Amino acid sequence: MRKSFVALGAVLGLVVIGAASIPFAEDFAAARLKAGLAQQGVKVETVQVGLLARSVSLGNVVGGPNGELKVDTWEASGLAWPLDELLKGRLPLRGLDWGDPLHVARLYLRNFRLATPDAGNTWTIGELTGTDIDLPRYDAAYDGPFRNQVMVARLLGALSVGRLEQRDFTYVSLEQMSQGAASVSLSGYRQGLIEALEMKDFQVQPADARMAGLTVGDVTARSVDLRRPIAIASSIDWEPGTPIGRVPMAEGRLSGFGGDLMTRYGLSLGSVSTETVREGEFSRSRFRVEDFVLAPSLRSVEALGMLLVLQSMNLKEVRLGFDCSTLEDRARHVLKFEGCKLSGQDLAEISLTAQVIDTDDEFWRAIDEADLFGVLGTKAALSSARLVIADKSLLQRSLQAKARLSGQTLAAERAALAAEIRRFQPPGVLITQDMSKVFDAVARFVEQGGTLTLDAMPQPALGLEKIDYLLKPGADLVNALGLTATVSR
Repeated sequence: MRKSFVALGAVLGLVVIGAASIPFAEDFAAARLKAGLAQQGVKVETVQVGLLARSVSLGNVVGGPNGELKVDTWEASGLAWPLDELLKGRLPLRGLDWGDPLHVARLYLRNFRLATPDAGNTWTIGELTGTDIDLPRYDAAYDGPFRNQVMVARLLGALSVGRLEQRDFTYVSLEQMSQGAASVSLSGYRQGLIEALEMKDFQVQPADARMAGLTVGDVTARSVDLRRPIAIASSIDWEPGTPIGRVPMAEGRLSGFGGDLMTRYGLSLGSVSTETVREGEFSRSRFRVEDFVLAPSLRSVEALGMLLVLQSMNLKEVRLGFDCSTLEDRARHVLKFEGCKLSGQDLAEISLTAQVIDTDDEFWRAIDEADLFGVLGTKAALSSARLVIADKSLLQRSLQAKARLSGQTLAAERAALAAEIRRFQPPGVLITQDMSKVFDAVARFVEQGGTLTLDAMPQPALGLEKIDYLLKPGADLVNALGLTATVSR
């Protein structure tokens, strides 16, 4: 029993000695860290190391010969990084090499500024907080002219972050154009997939401008997939300007538009949104632009011409909305534009539906990569399309404006335009009786108003690789497209 008490006392003594030595060890580690950072060209006013919490805190950080890097406060806790590397000054702040792994439970920055004199760019962040930051080892082998950009893309392809919040973010380009946001929050980032993103008060301000040219009050997105652009930018063949293709997302919305550009031209916009539902190789998307208003005033020189045009049409403003739904059925090799409608309140409605069949892998690759020219070389074919123009008052208002300028009556202007359409002979196109019927229907629409419907039903379906035929001299457009036109009241 006595030996047990002696052993217990020895253990307790070691614990006490160890606990008492921790402050000395932490001070030693802080001194080594400060010296290691100095060797890396980073000066730090205060350094604190918490060995038990695996934390590091730096105050008043300055890096580079001209102070290219400045941070008032840099704190990291829950670090999973070898202690000997920390003592050498190798930190995620400055000393990590590309490809190195890292885990940080919590990262905090305050008043961060980084300038790149060679590129002329500057980044500033008022405050940043990140949690559950996990970076496994990734490929750092690259021998090319854009190493930093490619390495950042590879890092983003490997990185995972539980949540990231930053305030007062600003980026200034070489041309002194600034972009920034009051706050950005991101949750659930996993190697290019974002669960949710929210941005407040985004602004773009041109150089030497006194106010922002464009502002967006709220930006939200859900289930954003950045893996394709990240993979493209991670390639050894990547170079600036390479198309990044589409960025799929379940939901996205921009609202609260403003700024000098909008005010100068008398523009306002409610929101722009997109929604996509995916089930395997089937997806349905909807894109909307709501509450677009053009209301120019005499106070703007740039909008004066548009104001005069609207006044000649007896209009104070123009209100527009756009709504377009598409369906992608890759298993059945079909792309449908189910309903794309541009509507102007009390002016007109224009709608388009279309179907593309026999879509192959090359077609979908071109769609995913946003390669419009690549689409033309695929086996896909246009099977049908319908354009419907429903006039409410736009045609009459336009002709009235033209009549005021010419001094003619409204009836005379209407008759003259209809006659011109009937006589129209587009150059390089085969003029047939069927084409004359189409022009006659358009002319009757001008004469009587109502609804003009243009149908394309090519037989057989018009392959997209044959589009160049429509551009050749002497092409029979009406027959190739199966084009017909009707007018209804």
